[in-house]
Amino acid sequence: MSFSTYTGTLLAGAVLVWVTSCGGSPPPESPAKDDAAAPAAAELIASDASWGNTEGPAVDSNGVLYFTSRGTYKGIVSWTEADGAAPYADVATMAGPGGLWIDDSDNIYLTGTLERQVLKLDPSKEVSVVAEGFEVLPPEVSTGPNDIVVATNGTVYFTVPNGYDGSAPNGTVYFTNPEGETAVFSNEVTGPNGIILSADEKILYVAHNIAADVAKIVSWPIQEDGSAGATSEVVTINDCVADGMAVDREGGIWLTCYSFGTAYRVVPDGSITDTITTEQKALTNIVFGRGADNHSVYLTSSDMERVTGYIYRAEVKVPGLR
Repeated sequence: MSFSTYTGTLLAGAVLVWVTSCGGSPPPESPAKDDAAAPAAAELIASDASWGNTEGPAVDSNGVLYFTSRGTYKGIVSWTEADGAAPYADVATMAGPGGLWIDDSDNIYLTGTLERQVLKLDPSKEVSVVAEGFEVLPPEVSTGPNDIVVATNGTVYFTVPNGYDGSAPNGTVYFTNPEGETAVFSNEVTGPNGIILSADEKILYVAHNIAADVAKIVSWPIQEDGSAGATSEVVTINDCVADGMAVDREGGIWLTCYSFGTAYRVVPDGSITDTITTEQKALTNIVFGRGADNHSVYLTSSDMERVTGYIYRAEVKVPGLR
């Protein structure tokens, strides 16, 4: 299989609307589009017609980028600056994996969407099942697991959206504790998609959609046993289909907007501090580089027909956590 590499840049703008969280004070006025931070240039670093809808970027301790390919090639692709892109693992091949997460031991956790499993791929590429048989809704309603995040204590959190435009029944957020027991974390929101932990791992954030182009981020404090506290609504974003997220060292949340080719960095005071745009609009997810590369973010995307996959990179001011 041949994987090719390209480069390019594009700039654009953004608008954000903040809402009151539970028990909070009224939000500030929405910043006007002209007041938003100037968008950063996104460099196109890799593309291939076999990748289809790329998703789930993750970076290991050696700085290798991994992402999921859901096109004619279904599995995980690896990429480095020196060697470019190459197929890494044929896993969850019914549709290709959904989200990925890499822990500090370089185990790759992934969601098998149509397999309806959460899997773990160790550095020797041995696959084990983390969770299965967990869905509380029937298969004709449940879409299978999508995005994933893993706490440092081994607790796994993942989303099952059931829909992406606010019209489907509520989706489900699950968690699997270190003992391997899976339970419902929350079934309160429509279309739960992107999922990420706060820097201190005390709060879980989920991005979801209440309409075709209206996204929300909600949060829960995490109890000692890994379960959810009371839900808070963090933010509403217009002109966005919420997808993946990443958190930086200052607690800023980067959210990617599918079909809009835009990623926003949002902070609790109601500001848009940074914006990244990509030429291809089917932007799905974002991850920080690690170590000396932690001022870089990597973004997965495709054309709107989900035929050709694209990987972008941009430099940001506030570094990632690892």
